Amino acid sequence: MTTTREPRVADDPAPNPHATAEQVEAALKDSKLAQVLYHDWEAETYDDKWSISYDKRCVDYARDLFDATVPAEELRDLPYERALELGCGSGFFLLNLIQAGVARRGSVTDLSPGMVKVAVRNGESLGLDIDGRVADAEGIPYDDDTFDLVVGHAVLHHIPDVEKSLR
Repeated sequence: MTTTREPRVADDPAPNPHATAEQVEAALKDSKLAQVLYHDWEAETYDDKWSISYDKRCVDYARDLFDATVPAEELRDLPYERALELGCGSGFFLLNLIQAGVARRGSVTDLSPGMVKVAVRNGESLGLDIDGRVADAEGIPYDDDTFDLVVGHAVLHHIPDVEKSLR
């Protein structure tokens, strides 16, 4: 008998792929709510829509981008023990970095419960040690010094107060 277990996601709100008219109206004045509604709606099809994968092509892309961004002396300490991706979407960047040997374990956060669920599921399908939480980049739900590395990929334009999120 095969059992399917739910991905390791903290006790967060459930994804809502069907926004009400009232929620859509409220989202016109609340950019974070707009992000949640859109990304919950897209979560299950997002990887296909954007040709996201976890194969050699994408592993190499993530590693090349990481190597081009991080000072060479920092690369000597690889792999990092624990990494966090803010605004993870479906987990593309962190999962590929872990596969590339940049980190051993990872945590993902996103405003969208649907995206967190997909990211954790993607990580587990790759056999990676991943957990996820629904969280705002401006209020990360982890203690200081929990992570050796914090990354984000294609996320800054989704954060209303970037300066606050970088503190």
